[in-house]
Amino acid sequence: MDPHELHEMTEQAARRQEKGLGLTTAVFAVLLAIATMLAHRNHTKEAVLATRAADQWSYYQAKNIRRHVYAADRLLAQAQGAAGAKADAALLGLYQHEMTKLPAVLAEAERLETATARAERRADYFDISEIFFEFAVVLCSIALLSEQTLFWKASFAGAAIGIVIAVIALSI
Repeated sequence: MDPHELHEMTEQAARRQEKGLGLTTAVFAVLLAIATMLAHRNHTKEAVLATRAADQWSYYQAKNIRRHVYAADRLLAQAQGAAGAKADAALLGLYQHEMTKLPAVLAEAERLETATARAERRADYFDISEIFFEFAVVLCSIALLSEQTLFWKASFAGAAIGIVIAVIALSI
């Protein structure tokens, strides 16, 4: 084999490696974009759920305050004797209505808080996954610039960790 053919084969191998690096970088960039989108969506979901939970707790407090007001009003009606008996009966119905609704309102507030915490955990995991995908893209860039395959091989480890963490986030 003459030196010219050897040089040409070396250049072709380098081009194939550059194409592999480019393709790997593109795949890692797509994974980074997906992790970023999922992180942003879960942060948004967390904010929405936190607002709903706060609203539900406010609703619970309003119903509980109303229940206490009806209880206090019943005492005033009872203090009026026979004249307040009709008002006491009406207030008893309102009091009981609030008492029956409170557990469901409380349960919904607690459910929303749990969902908020879950969305927060998922968003945090996607954020961490995003970091590892960014790390993988940077290592691919360094490999391309330095022409050292060690960086390219290391990029696969970063991407693999990012994938594992993203899968964990999806399973939460």
